[in-house]
Amino acid sequence: MTLHLLNTLTGRKEPFRPNSSQVKMYCCGVTPYSNTHIGHSRTFFSYDLLYRTLVDQNYDVQWARNITDVDDKIIKKANDEGVTCEEIVNRYVGEQDEMLQHFNLHRPQHEPKVTENIPPIIAMIQKLIDGGFAYASTSGVCYRVRKFSGYGKLSKNNIDDLQKGVRIDVDESKEDALDFALWKLAKPGEISWQSPWGDGRPGWHIECSAMIHSLFGDTIDIHMGGRDLIFPHHEAEIAQSEAAAGKPLSSFWIHAGMVTLYGDKMSKSTNHYVSIADFLKKYPQEVLRLTFLSISYAQPLDFTMELADENFKKLAKIYRFVELMDRYAQEPVSSTTVSTIEVLTTLDSLVQKMRSALSDDLNSAAAMGIFFETVRSINSGLAANEKAGRTLHDVDKNRLVNQWPLVKAWLTQTLGLVQMTPSEFFTSLAKYRLGGQLSPDDIEKKLNDRHAARAAKEWKAADVIRDELFAQGIVIQDTPRGTRWTLQI
Repeated sequence: MTLHLLNTLTGRKEPFRPNSSQVKMYCCGVTPYSNTHIGHSRTFFSYDLLYRTLVDQNYDVQWARNITDVDDKIIKKANDEGVTCEEIVNRYVGEQDEMLQHFNLHRPQHEPKVTENIPPIIAMIQKLIDGGFAYASTSGVCYRVRKFSGYGKLSKNNIDDLQKGVRIDVDESKEDALDFALWKLAKPGEISWQSPWGDGRPGWHIECSAMIHSLFGDTIDIHMGGRDLIFPHHEAEIAQSEAAAGKPLSSFWIHAGMVTLYGDKMSKSTNHYVSIADFLKKYPQEVLRLTFLSISYAQPLDFTMELADENFKKLAKIYRFVELMDRYAQEPVSSTTVSTIEVLTTLDSLVQKMRSALSDDLNSAAAMGIFFETVRSINSGLAANEKAGRTLHDVDKNRLVNQWPLVKAWLTQTLGLVQMTPSEFFTSLAKYRLGGQLSPDDIEKKLNDRHAARAAKEWKAADVIRDELFAQGIVIQDTPRGTRWTLQI
């Protein structure tokens, strides 16, 4: 099947066809000057989903994600704390690395830093000056925006309207207020490098253009980032790169939707955000991945704790289903009582259907919908079997042996879910509070009390325990194999 991606440049879903046998992909990283929160993390999860989908479709992918380790915000943070820029960067890059590890996010093959790419940045700036696209000024070097005829094609901005509605930095040394900095002359005490135009540092936009060119050449297949980067950052990248090379910078421009918190922008200045550390105190790490998978990567997402709670329950449902399938796969088929009903027919096409959903612009929401519909269908069929005292049909047993491992592996490798065994997952829940104030140990104790009440035929007492658990969001399932519990879905 052909992967289709929504290309911001054209505004259309287009079939993905790489320019060569190897996919070249570049994704914008964050500027490491403060703590990472879940709003930042969504873009990283989107990168991860795209990479996993490409690999699942047998593409050979070379992927880079930059680290902007010199920037006005980093310099200010370092000055405020009286430390070096390097110390600030190392602190927050280390935090970012912990996030990648916690959430099982793939790392790219290349993580170029600005400070390690000063020579190619200077070389590209000089090429732009030589071509008349840039000029030296009293503040450094600026890009001559009106010289590039395609400026605005990504963001769909009309260049003549930009000054009316877009905030422009005031700099009297510019020829035009729209022109942006390629090289900034250093102020006293600031980190700097030597250049033909004076000691200074790169502007924000030029770094990505130069690093892409150094790693991959003039044109890449995919450039991805958050929607907030479309203008001015990605627009500036196109202007710089295409003016210098005379070729398109990227065939596809892919942008992830923004995350709000209870309808408002996440902001550290107003303390309106959820940190990664705080999230992991309350939820297993896969809850955040499932939350992001539940809505298309390109759509805006309004994060709430209620949404996280809902996906916590869905994750428990996934692990209960995995536990059920694993157990059935290990049980022998009875030679005396065999079901004449095939329950697991949907397993045959499940991976193909989910893969097809992801091929439609990474539609993870549709893929998860297909999966949960399959879970409902199979659970219903198995419950009917158990009620009738039947075992699995021998054809179903064969499906479990052959198809279920493929399904589970696809959930793990492509969607990034099911990173633990069911036993590990439910044991890990002891550190979280489920349904109010109940821990898994509390639940098991109540189930034992209920079992004792039922054994003593104290049905009313048993029902009271069941109702108490239900009120806390816990659903009890009595089966011939024993009593199980799960979270309300």
